[in-house]
Amino acid sequence: MFTMLGAIAEFERDLIAERTAEGRDRAKAQGKGKAEKDVKKALQLYAERESNGLSVNDIVRMTGVPRSTIYAKAKEQRKVQV
Repeated sequence: MFTMLGAIAEFERDLIAERTAEGRDRAKAQGKGKAEKDVKKALQLYAERESNGLSVNDIVRMTGVPRSTIYAKAKEQRKVQV
């Protein structure tokens, strides 16, 4: 009985992952998401936040780039630099 329930749950998880990936690809194809120049500007402001006195909330309001995107891209840059 538990094996059957586990198999059904795994199947449903796979379906959700597949639909999510399709939606993400469709959004990219339609050009949704923030422009790369906005993301670069947000990352520049994020890197200079000690000198410019801006908080992450200020940067989000100015550029419209989500906080999660700023943190993820900044983390990617740190990995590349190391």
